[in-house]
Amino acid sequence: MNQTEPSSSSASFAGIDETIGQVEKLYHAVTGTNVPAAETPYAPIPAESDPSQHVEAQLNRLLDLLGGGKAGFDVSPAWTPPMSVWESDAEILVCIDLPGLRRDQVEVAISGNTITVGGMRAPTREGLRLRSSEWSYGPFRRTLFIPSGINGSEPSAQMKDGVLEIRIQRPSPTAAPKNVPVH
Repeated sequence: MNQTEPSSSSASFAGIDETIGQVEKLYHAVTGTNVPAAETPYAPIPAESDPSQHVEAQLNRLLDLLGGGKAGFDVSPAWTPPMSVWESDAEILVCIDLPGLRRDQVEVAISGNTITVGGMRAPTREGLRLRSSEWSYGPFRRTLFIPSGINGSEPSAQMKDGVLEIRIQRPSPTAAPKNVPVH
């Protein structure tokens, strides 16, 4: 390797540093303030963490710093409902547990390759005061990424027995490669 050429790992870190710089500029442009100081500029995903949950937590943190995220979800989440993702060759099924919520208390927004689910669970029961609870109350938000190539069809969403089900159809696979004429 030539002494003047950067190694691939230092070029990779330079790309990360450049991306962090762009996000900091975006933050400043949106909020008019500098990015709050962090203990470390970036860190690898801890081995004991689920990578998708770690990335989602970091994305939610960034959205909170930028002022609340997408599609009118302008409140910081007080709780995060549990989610399961199932898949087959035909579809992806996302199930989010939302016991005690009606469909009009839940919003689903699509932006590019992300789906954001948010809403509010209020601690109210007519004529009663809350003394003790193991449920979480207040605003909630979950953001998940749709794999590229799937966003051709609109997802469908329905509440069923306290579970929000979001179905995303996969494009049908082609049986054989298709020849494309060159003109």
